[in-house]
Amino acid sequence: MVFYARLERFWERLSGDAGRGVSLLQSSRKRLLTFTALLTFAVALLWVALTGPAMLQQRPLLAFACATVPFFFLPFPYLALRTSLDLDVLALGYLTTLYVAVALTAATLGGAVSTTSFFLMLVPLLATLLMGIRAGLFWVTIVALTYAGFDIFRGLLPAPAFELTGHWPTDQVGVSEVSRWNAIMMTLLALAASLSVANFRAVVSRSSALLADATDKTQDAVRARAVAETVNRLRAEFIANVSHELRTPLNAIIGYSELLIETAGERGDEVGAADNRRVLEAAAKLRSMVNDIMKLSAIDAGRVGVEIEEVNIEALARDAVAALAQAAARNGNRIDLSCEEDLTQCRTDGVKLDSCLRTLLSHAIAFTRDGTIKVRASATQESGRAMLCLEVEDSGEGVEQAAIECLFEPFAQTGDAKLARLDGPALGLALCRRLARLMGGDLAAKPSSAGGVHFTLTVGLDADAERAAA
Repeated sequence: MVFYARLERFWERLSGDAGRGVSLLQSSRKRLLTFTALLTFAVALLWVALTGPAMLQQRPLLAFACATVPFFFLPFPYLALRTSLDLDVLALGYLTTLYVAVALTAATLGGAVSTTSFFLMLVPLLATLLMGIRAGLFWVTIVALTYAGFDIFRGLLPAPAFELTGHWPTDQVGVSEVSRWNAIMMTLLALAASLSVANFRAVVSRSSALLADATDKTQDAVRARAVAETVNRLRAEFIANVSHELRTPLNAIIGYSELLIETAGERGDEVGAADNRRVLEAAAKLRSMVNDIMKLSAIDAGRVGVEIEEVNIEALARDAVAALAQAAARNGNRIDLSCEEDLTQCRTDGVKLDSCLRTLLSHAIAFTRDGTIKVRASATQESGRAMLCLEVEDSGEGVEQAAIECLFEPFAQTGDAKLARLDGPALGLALCRRLARLMGGDLAAKPSSAGGVHFTLTVGLDADAERAAA
């Protein structure tokens, strides 16, 4: 991707298209004409290098003429990139030059029998890509007439290479048959190639037109956003279905691992039991990740709603702290909880709020050693609405403000050992933010004054949260 971006910047500087609002179709045509002309020069030069020595002995004048042909294509890249000449005019000039060069060379080498005549089929193909299907069909007609002329006037054309060397076997197909069938085959191939790329060019042209309209018309931009949301919803539904299918075999792995651990314990096989425990831990972790993916997908697909109920915020917070106190103690951490007095009865989704709080506490515990984790619950007003504000602040590993948003990006990978918070699936925090927004609030983070990260979770405390999520 980095190489491609650099190549794009190099092309923009070379062509001068940067900042000029050149359409996608125009830029593609200019690039195709430039690269094709350069490739034609290289192929023609290679053809001269391979056939020149033998031709020089038999037809020196023709060899000299052919040696000059590649240089007729060199001006076109410069004209396309550094001048303001119309691309249709340049493309027509290039195609005419290519046609004349190939047709004259083929005519001097036996007409349709010559392998050089095969290159004539490229003219309609390139014409379709550069100028459209009408130009492609026009050049198909020209090429077909040229092949027909080669076949009709076969006796007036110079002999092909195999006739000059005298190695043509007399017991195989004759020259006239080869000429006729080559002419028919090349005409059909030229027509097929032109029609096959017509659809590609139409798609590029239509895409370019849609992009141009979207930048000028607000209505088109809204439609594009609606399409993107539909695609995102379908993607979420697909991921949810796949995740559901993954969970079934994981449950089987977990069940068999527990059975193997029990069997190994009965036999006194501690090594086998330890190995199976590692399998069980890995499978359980993977199942937890799959469950998070399913939850994220369900939210993105709009299949998760908010269930408003009476919730005692203080009791909910104390239960969450008590449930994770042992895990915090293993890391030498202490959890301090403070709640306002008026948070005993609030209307919100208690299940989702409890899930978010426990996820934030687990994240803080995982990245804090011998420190303090502060949990504060308070009520606030935001735009005239009652809001609950839950703050979780740790003194563990810090994250710079510029990298804070990466905490909420699923599967973010930095490769930096100093930013361990940013490595791994990071599905829990992403799920918390989506749940918070579903409940009419949000989840934000900032560097903590204690050295870690300060998370702020806000949710609505009334039925408006449900209507906002809907």
